[in-house]
Amino acid sequence: MKTNALHVVLLSFFYVLSCSRSSEFSKYQKSDKNDLEKEHLWGNIKSVTRYYDGKIADISKYNKLGFITEFADYSNGELLEKRTYTYNEYGKIKCIDTSNKKWHSAVITLFDTWGNEVEEYEETYDIFEKNSNISIGKRLHYTYDNNYDKLGGLISRKCNRRDGSCCFEQQFNQAGKILKRTDYNEEGSISSYVNYSYRGDILVEEKTTYPGYSNYLDRYSTYYYDINGVLKKWAITYEDDSFAEIYNLEYDWKGNLIKEISTWVATTDMILSNIKKGDICHTIREYNRDKNGSIIKEMTTTYYANEDMSTPKEPEIIKNFQYKYDNHGNIIYEKDNEGHEYKYDITYY
Repeated sequence: MKTNALHVVLLSFFYVLSCSRSSEFSKYQKSDKNDLEKEHLWGNIKSVTRYYDGKIADISKYNKLGFITEFADYSNGELLEKRTYTYNEYGKIKCIDTSNKKWHSAVITLFDTWGNEVEEYEETYDIFEKNSNISIGKRLHYTYDNNYDKLGGLISRKCNRRDGSCCFEQQFNQAGKILKRTDYNEEGSISSYVNYSYRGDILVEEKTTYPGYSNYLDRYSTYYYDINGVLKKWAITYEDDSFAEIYNLEYDWKGNLIKEISTWVATTDMILSNIKKGDICHTIREYNRDKNGSIIKEMTTTYYANEDMSTPKEPEIIKNFQYKYDNHGNIIYEKDNEGHEYKYDITYY
C-alpha cells in the first residue's frame, strides 16, 4: 500500500510538472495562425459559449495570444467531456488533459531543445467513481528521432510506434519544407511514399506511390498559382496519364473562395444517370458570402456526360444559413437550413 501511495504521489507530481504553465510561450515567435484566427474569430477573445436550440453545446476558452486553453463539450446541456491544453515555451501543445465522469487522463508530449516532439504518451491517473480503486497507467503513443544540421535545421525525422516499429519517416530541405514522407504499415512494409516539389517556397507537385499494390498507380497532385501565389487550379492524374480530376478556383476581392469547378471522370457505371465508366462530368460549387466572408449559401450543380454546361440548371442548395454579428465581426447567431439555431456568447479580455 505504501509503494502504491508513493507511486501515486510521484506520478501526480510528474503530471503537475508536465502540465505546468510556468514557461508557456516564453520563446514563442508567431509564424502561423493562432486558434482564434483558424476559427475566423476576431478580437482579443477570452471565451466562446455556443448554444444549440437553446441548450449549451460547448465552451471554448483562449489565452491572450489566441490559443485555446480549455474546451468543454456538452450534450443536451450536460457536460460530456472537458479538455485542458498547456503549451511549452515555443507555443506547442505539451499536454492535453481530458476528463469525463468516469476517467481522467493526460496526453503529454515531450520536446527537444529545438522545440520538436520526441515522445508522446498518455497518463491515466484517476477514476471518478466512488468506492473504486485509483487506477494509474502510462501508455506510450509515439517516439520521434529528429536529425539536425549544424545550424539546428531539421533534416529528417522518424516516428516510431510504441512497439518500436516505424510509423513514418520525413525528409526536409534547408528551408524546412518537407521533401519526402514514407509511411509504413504495422508489418514494417512501405504502404506509401510522397515526394514534394516546390517553386521557391510554393508547393507545385506531390507524387504519391503505393509500392506492393498492383492495382494502384502513382498519383500526381499538381498545383497552379497566380502571380500573387494564390492557388487557382489543381489537378490529379496517374502515371499512365489517365485523367482523374481538375479543379478551377475563383475568389472574391477579399480572397474568399466563391466558385469551384471540378471536372471529373466517372470511375464506375452509373445506370440511373446513364453514365458509363470513363465519361467526363462537371460539378460547379458556388458560395455566396456576406460582408464578413461567412458562407450564407452553398449551391452545387452537376453536369453529367454529354450535358451542355451553357444550359442553365437548377442548383441543389447544400447550405442556406442566416447570421448575426457583434461589433468585432464575430458570429453571435446562426440559423441553418432546417431551422436549427446556434447562439454564441463571446467574452473579451
